[in-house]
Amino acid sequence: MTDFSSICNVEAEKSILGAILLNNTALNEAAGQINAADFSLDSHRRIFACMVDLAEASKPIDMVTLIEELNRTHDLVPVGDVSYVSSLIDGVPDRPSIQHYISIVKDYADRRSLLWTLERTSAQIRDGEATNDLVAGLQQAVLNVVEQSTRSRAALPREIIGGLLRDIETQSASEGLIGLPTGLSCLDVATGGLRPGELIVVGARPGAGKSALAGQIAIANAEIGNVLAFFSLEMSRLDLCRRFLSAVTDVPAYKLRDPRLMGAKKDDASNPLWRSLAAGAGKIAEWPILIDDNGSPTISEIIARAKLHIARDKAKLIIVDYLQLVRADAPDIRERVGRVADQLRILAKTEQVPVVLLSQLRRPQGINDEPTLIDLKESGDIEAHAHIVLLIHSPVGPDLRPAFEQKIIIAKNRNGLRGQVPVMLNDSKLLFYSRDLVERRQPPRGVVTLQQSAGLQ
Repeated sequence: MTDFSSICNVEAEKSILGAILLNNTALNEAAGQINAADFSLDSHRRIFACMVDLAEASKPIDMVTLIEELNRTHDLVPVGDVSYVSSLIDGVPDRPSIQHYISIVKDYADRRSLLWTLERTSAQIRDGEATNDLVAGLQQAVLNVVEQSTRSRAALPREIIGGLLRDIETQSASEGLIGLPTGLSCLDVATGGLRPGELIVVGARPGAGKSALAGQIAIANAEIGNVLAFFSLEMSRLDLCRRFLSAVTDVPAYKLRDPRLMGAKKDDASNPLWRSLAAGAGKIAEWPILIDDNGSPTISEIIARAKLHIARDKAKLIIVDYLQLVRADAPDIRERVGRVADQLRILAKTEQVPVVLLSQLRRPQGINDEPTLIDLKESGDIEAHAHIVLLIHSPVGPDLRPAFEQKIIIAKNRNGLRGQVPVMLNDSKLLFYSRDLVERRQPPRGVVTLQQSAGLQ
């Protein structure tokens, strides 16, 4: 095994500890960026932890108090006794700047962490652990190190406002959509598109079209060249591509499920469905959609793979279909879905990409009851973590087939409009359309359009 203590800079560690003894405020700077585990020597880890304990107890961190506390906790002899503690201030300037030393200590700590991760993985390989688990674990461990090493400090408004004003100026001059498209222009107007750093939850009852909307979002972005990762936990990659084919061709979805209904065989040039299918397949083959349909992954596996796609493939959008199928360590279903939603919110924020998360809604008491936020299944935490919540309402007629009055309810929007967007789901292409465009006339009485904005607030 590697001697990890050799991957260190002992003098930099001593300089940090000595600087804190000379000026206790230096601990605030150090503790915000490193912790005791980042020191390579056990003696330095014990001393730094003791300093933190003294600060939390509102006690001064000087030579006398530190030695007394180390003696009380039986750590004085293990760290090298009084003589070693006294030597920490040797050669330290009266007003030391410790940021340089903090950077050195953090860099060496990251190196040791990476090496430890590689050696642990090597041992797991020899022990015969599953390859998929090994790869996911290694990805997550490496990304954790990267995340820790690039974590930024707190910033003052004067350090932020200049960049913010430049962003506002750039966006004000933009002629197109500021965020990423949803595939529904009426929804884009209300939400401003899918913004980086936001978690967008799409809720619907089974069969109401949440996967259809997710596919529509994927198509809208793929067609303009945006790379996206689609975690399809319910549908296989083949089923998802069938949906894409029905969306861009003249072949109805039900005929793709049973190609015998398409009529003449593929080699019959007179059959327009086969010609359309071939053209559509060529188009889809060029789309930058990374489809991941690997079983029922844990949230840690999804986060690791998503970060890999963002770093390696430059993914600009993450879609997860759907929440209740993601596994996470938790004592009950409510806490599990809350933990998954929270981890995806953090992913969106840290990686600055929009994350679209699909979620089931609980079944209504009345068959056509309009869904609300409280209908998110197993759920209060889902709403709390989301920036935008879209609820698909698909009432049914007496024959239990979808009625015409479908709508997407913008139930939550932290930075924009809320209200209802009238839509219609085309069962043949599995795409939503603005109901106003479908009717090509004024909407039925009582239907509020986005342009009228009466239902938006």
